[in-house]
Amino acid sequence: MTKLAVHADRDHATWAASSTARNWNCSGAIALNRRNPAPEVESEAAAWGTACHQLAEKCFKHNRHPDEYIGTVETTKQHKIDVDGEVAETTEMYVDYVRGRIAAYVQEFGEEPIVVHEQPLPLDRLGGPYDAGGTGDTVMYFPRWKLLEVVDLKGGRGLVEAADNKQLRTYGLGSLLANPGLDVEKVKTTIVQPRAPHKDGKIRSDEPHVADLVEWTAELLERMKLAKQADDEFETMAFAAWSAKWLKPGNCKFCPSEGNCPALKQRALDAAHVWFDDLDRPQISNKAIFDTPEQIAADLDMLDMIQDWISARRALAHKMAEGGTEIPNYILVPQQKREKWKDGEEEAVLNILDHSELKPEKYLNPAKLKTPKQVRKALGKKESLVAGLSETPAGGTNLVRADKTTRQAIPSGVNRFFNDESAT
Repeated sequence: MTKLAVHADRDHATWAASSTARNWNCSGAIALNRRNPAPEVESEAAAWGTACHQLAEKCFKHNRHPDEYIGTVETTKQHKIDVDGEVAETTEMYVDYVRGRIAAYVQEFGEEPIVVHEQPLPLDRLGGPYDAGGTGDTVMYFPRWKLLEVVDLKGGRGLVEAADNKQLRTYGLGSLLANPGLDVEKVKTTIVQPRAPHKDGKIRSDEPHVADLVEWTAELLERMKLAKQADDEFETMAFAAWSAKWLKPGNCKFCPSEGNCPALKQRALDAAHVWFDDLDRPQISNKAIFDTPEQIAADLDMLDMIQDWISARRALAHKMAEGGTEIPNYILVPQQKREKWKDGEEEAVLNILDHSELKPEKYLNPAKLKTPKQVRKALGKKESLVAGLSETPAGGTNLVRADKTTRQAIPSGVNRFFNDESAT
């Protein structure tokens, strides 16, 4: 049995599953966000991920393949996303995984598991101080395996770990509470992240025993109580003292208060070695910074946090300016976008050009060849016809954390130079 809901209709609880890691680390996050409500702003990256989810819903509902929707448009809350090869490929890995799990179970037992897409997973039965929970992209129950599995599609490029992932643990707990009466011994939580290569693969899972999940629930409730204490003390303490006690940067991305959190601002300035002179002008520290490999590594680990804070700070300033606040020395100007044909006028333009003296190649772009992966899949058993005709170009290098990649290390430029010299 398969049930479907709608991804775009998701509501977020006060303690959302997606914010569990943040609230766990920073007890003051909920209190700060409740008093600093974020506007309904959907980033293009978030819209892109939503489009992948919506496309998956269509594939499950109509039993179709993501490639069949290339050239269509997915409309999200604030964006229109063109379904291209990358959107289709991202969706395909998730759809194929879910269908593959169902097929494996059917082949072994001759019966289908229970499958629910976009299932609400509330934690109300825990009796915590906040409404809590999330939504499972796909929840599957395999009776003969005594297994409940929650599958979560991640469309972003930022690596997400599956092991001890607090968002996934919240989903796992929620799936048990949302589906009472099932004979379950294990809860499996699976991340499908097609655009982020990982040493454990693009599909990775955590599989805690039900007893471990129940034990973790006690820790979750303790963290909720701390957040409630921080919420209550917000009204009774001076803000500076409250911030020092309850705000802890570390899981700040996607936090509504990321752009105006005093603790994150100070952490970013400290990490960048910035201080303010008597005229309140920012200065870079003039003391010696020891550029040891260990210090460089520590700084690299901080850069994502600093960049995220900078982006959030810019977004906050833009939101304030859009709301009528004057930012000294800054003005709002129109965005510069690419010129395009007006909606519904392309046919008229084509009719004009078809009757002009221009040759078609002067105003029509040729059809674009699909990606090597898409062509091989279309060829099926005849994929050898294009063997050796594609490549993954090598050029330059990237510096990445060794525990976050599947790529093999290569010699540095200096070592390659000396190795080449010694060979001549």
